[in-house]
Parts: sequence; structure tokens; C-alpha cells
Amino acid sequence: MNPHDRKLTSYVVADWLSTSVAVLLFNMVRYALLPGAKIYYSLTDFLGSPMVIAGQILFPLGMLVVYYMSGYYSNLFAKSRVVEFTTTVATALVGTLVIIFVALINDLTNDRAQDYRVFLAVFGLLFMLVYLPRAIITSLTKKSISKGKISFPTAIVGRGRFPEAFSEFSASRMPHLGFLPAMRIYSDNIRPEGDDSRGICIDNMVNAVNACGISRFIVLPDPDGWEASLETINRLYAFQCPIFVDARRLPPYLLNQRLVSFTADPLIDVSHAHLPPSTLCTKRALDFAIGLSMMVLTAIPVALLAIAVKIDSPGPAFFRQKRVGLHRRPFTIFKLRTMVADAEADGKPRLSSPGDSRITPLGKFLRKYRLDELPQFLNVVRGDMSLVGPRPERPEFVEQIEKRAPSHALLHRMRPGITSLAMVKYGYASTVDQMIERMKFDLIYLQNISLLSDIKILLYTFRTVFSGKGI
Repeated sequence: MNPHDRKLTSYVVADWLSTSVAVLLFNMVRYALLPGAKIYYSLTDFLGSPMVIAGQILFPLGMLVVYYMSGYYSNLFAKSRVVEFTTTVATALVGTLVIIFVALINDLTNDRAQDYRVFLAVFGLLFMLVYLPRAIITSLTKKSISKGKISFPTAIVGRGRFPEAFSEFSASRMPHLGFLPAMRIYSDNIRPEGDDSRGICIDNMVNAVNACGISRFIVLPDPDGWEASLETINRLYAFQCPIFVDARRLPPYLLNQRLVSFTADPLIDVSHAHLPPSTLCTKRALDFAIGLSMMVLTAIPVALLAIAVKIDSPGPAFFRQKRVGLHRRPFTIFKLRTMVADAEADGKPRLSSPGDSRITPLGKFLRKYRLDELPQFLNVVRGDMSLVGPRPERPEFVEQIEKRAPSHALLHRMRPGITSLAMVKYGYASTVDQMIERMKFDLIYLQNISLLSDIKILLYTFRTVFSGKGI
């Protein structure tokens, strides 16, 4: 088990145990203060009742979901004590309201002061018993990091032609964050004279990065401009590690990213969208829940459509294709087939266009109402995609786009989506030029991303589907 998984396990187990104890103590308080529990002969009988046992089992498990959606299990090694405190207060309040309205709504009395005491007792137990173990684990983690017992091998990435730029990060200036410079990567493949064995050219970095166990990258802004830095960042996505850039040298439209620390060098993580951890976790939880529900609800319609596709034209009912996802990770996208089976018989990737002869008669109908996209709920459940996000492109077209518009690399900071702002505002693209034009809407979405914006895009998508404006 790697350090991240061990730390995650410690937080989850501590939260489950402390919440379970809080529920047990709450039930003891409930028996003592509320007359509704007095129907049992003794505290032991009350605690052994089926209703109480069910709550003792289910409530801590439900709270683990709340803790996850609060974003608490993100950034395990760089937790802010203030955020930890406020997050625990917020989740304790949510848990208290659930208990009051689910378990105690019929037990409350006409004595307002008594009801307030019960509320404060529930909140106090949930907050204190959960916060204390968290604070202890976080304090021990920070001490281990500051003493060097926990560290993160870090690669400093920059141009070999400008070796003086590396001097700023030649030694760790962030001991409390655990950054441990372990190697240099030269993005221009020029190794300066007198370089030690820790330097490597970017074309040869894969084996070296894996051998050194690199888990962080710090990219020195390229003297040729931000677009040149994006080309470097694009190549680092494949390692699935945080990528940091000096905030003082970022373009203005990226300055709303999350700082890794307010007390150290102003480094910003550019490998993820600028979402609060709570929003990111809630978005993923909703994706999974809605995606799974839609898979169940659309199972019969998809099966019937698949039969219709088979009848309409020779070939498989479902269409599979490689697409580029989060952090440039390739995945297989699923659709109902809308083109003839040998649409790319010559092996050359081609975009569809209005009046494309390769589209089958049924395929036109499926595209018009976006019904061919229904199997992608499986991609959402698997974690390949989100309900809302930039549309995933084929690797061949991604390469063409990024040669002409390096800012496309920023779209790899989050999961691609079934629908997007670009799809509802621009629609399908039939050329690379149109794909680049459509990309601008995806970049706008990334700078304004929120759960509310996702809801608006989904509503626009439903309108597009029901109006038949899919193509």
C-alpha cells in the first residue's frame, strides 16, 4: 500500500470509528433526555432495538459519503488546519440535521430549551469526536513531513539552455510540503555542461521518472512564452502527478487556480481544474449516481435501439473508439453505431460532416436526438467521463489541434463529458478548424465551472435532445 492509500485509510477508519462512537453516545443521551425512548425498560433494551442498531450501522456509513463529498479526503498531505476545522463543522452540522429530521422528529418535546440541548449534544458529539482524531493525524503527518520522514520526490522541469533558472529550486524551499527535488528534466533536450547525473532530457524521461519515483513536477515557465510551457505540461500529464507552476509567471486567466500553500512559494497546481475539493468530489458522486440510474432506466431503450441498428445496416450494434481523457489517459468510448461498419476502411481517421454518406438512415435519427450517446453512461460510471465536461477527441485529432492551439492541453485537467458548453453552443465539428473554434467554449467552461453551470448545461442539452437539434 502506497503512502497516499495508507493515509487515506487512516482518515477513513478514524472517521468511521469516531462517528460510530458519536452515534452510540448520542443514543445514550437520547435515552436520558427524550421521553420517546422511555418505552424501553432499560438503556440496554433501547440500544439493542432494531431501529437503533440499524442507525448505528447505516448512519456512520452515510456520513463517510458526506465526508467524501465535502472534499476532506483530498489533498491528504497538504491539509489546511483552518479548512479541516470548517469542513468538520459543516459535515457535523449536516449529520446533526439528518439525525434531527430522520430519527428525532417524533421524539422532540414542547420544551424548546430541551430540544436545543439535544441539538447541541448531537452536534457537539459529531464535531468533537470526529475532529480530534483528524487533528491528531494531520498534526502527526505535518511533523513527519517537516522532519523529512515523509517526502515527495520532485522533478524540476525547464530549459537546459537556461540552467540558472534551476537554482531557485535547487534545494527544497518548502520543507513543510515535502517537496524533495530529485531530478531535473530539460524540456528543450539540451543538457548543460557540468550537469550531474540527476539531469535528463525530456525525450528520455519516462524510465528515469519511474525509477526515481517522481510524484510531483515543478515546471519553470518557458522564456518563449506560456504556450511553450503548455507543450511541456502536456507531456507530463501521462504520469498522473500534480504539476505546479510559479503563480507569478502565469497568464491572468489561470490566476484563479488553487495555491498549494499561502506560506511558501506561490505554486499553483495546473494539472486539475480550479474546483474546490468539495465541488469536485460532489461532481464525481453525482456523476456516478446519475450515470448508474440512467444505465438502469435506459437499458431497455438501448437494447431496442441496438436491435434496430443491427436491422438497419450490417455490422455491430455498438461502436467503440479510442478517445483522450483526463490527463491525456486514453479510454474506449461507447456509442450506438450511426455509420456503416467500414466507415474508415482505409484506416484514415475522418470527421463526420452534414450529409455524410457514411451515416446510416437510422444513424441520422439517432444523431438528431443524441440517442447514440446513451451507452456513454457506462463511461461515466467507470470514471472515464463526466456528465458535463469538454468533449473527448480522438488521439489523432488531439495531436493536430494542439500543434495549432497549445491551450487545448488545459482541457485535459478534467474528465471529458457526454455534453458540454461547446456542444450546446456550437455543436458538432466537421473540421479541425471548427474543433479549434469549438474549443474556446470548453475553455470558457473551465474558467466558470460549477455545479450550477453543469445543471444549466444539462438543461440546455435536454432542450436540444427533445427539439431534435442534435445535428
